[in-house]
Amino acid sequence: MNRVFVLGNATIDVVLNAARLPNPGETLLAEHMVRCAGGKGLNQALAAANAGATCVFAAPIGNDSDGMYLRETVAGFPAIAARWIAMPHPTDHSSIWVAGSGENMILSSAHCAHTLTPSHARAALADLAQGDMLLVQGNLTAETTFEALGLARTRGAATLLNTAPLAWDMRPCLALCDVVMANAVECSMIVGSADASALRAACAGTAIVTLGETGAAIASTAGLTHVSAPHVEAIDTAGAGDVLAGVAAALLCAGRPILFAAQAAVNAASLSVTRRGTTASFPTRAEMTAILSDLDKG
Repeated sequence: MNRVFVLGNATIDVVLNAARLPNPGETLLAEHMVRCAGGKGLNQALAAANAGATCVFAAPIGNDSDGMYLRETVAGFPAIAARWIAMPHPTDHSSIWVAGSGENMILSSAHCAHTLTPSHARAALADLAQGDMLLVQGNLTAETTFEALGLARTRGAATLLNTAPLAWDMRPCLALCDVVMANAVECSMIVGSADASALRAACAGTAIVTLGETGAAIASTAGLTHVSAPHVEAIDTAGAGDVLAGVAAALLCAGRPILFAAQAAVNAASLSVTRRGTTASFPTRAEMTAILSDLDKG
């Protein structure tokens, strides 16, 4: 069976909800708090697993209580084979502020993630093979990400790059990517335009530009297409982009067409924003089965 390999980060997420986001210099009291496992790498691995993928997840964590919490949490997800890489640094954290409108702001540490080297990546991906898919994000260093993508290409594995967070120049990596997923702001920063066709021109295959509540634009060999998002009342958008990336990776690895994968990913992300938290808000395996069944029925 083809597998989705996710190489990325894992963090402890502290999600704070308030009626609005604070102004510079202002202190607000949160109305609600959730502490959970997170990080873009872990989030996307869980989303891929819930979408039916056999998932291999590799991430650096510290030898501390937070790292143990992450180990124990992921051990509860039988579809994820975790390959933890112990680092002599504290496990990374993310502070996520969410307004009543669902808008969010995120500040993350990345010291642990940035200590992952190309050698670590090669070891973690030792059995990556033709037919598998590698999913990476922007949390690791440019050098390590480039090494992982290049290795995947030489092995005949498909590659999907989610450009968030945009912490370094990703343009040199794009030619190694079968699929690039960015939001409109990231797309503009990378290629000077929010047009998915412009992003596709810079990568090896398909570009997906996520557009929040309006869905996503897909530029592929079939041209430029838009998939719409169902109307929902968003209460927390944290992690929605990770749902999109993980679900899309799982379905593309399973051989689903790009438009089907994109529509399912948008529908899954739309469900996640109706609930609080990051991983806690993600569609379950049963919910993903229902989303896919509804799309199959047309």
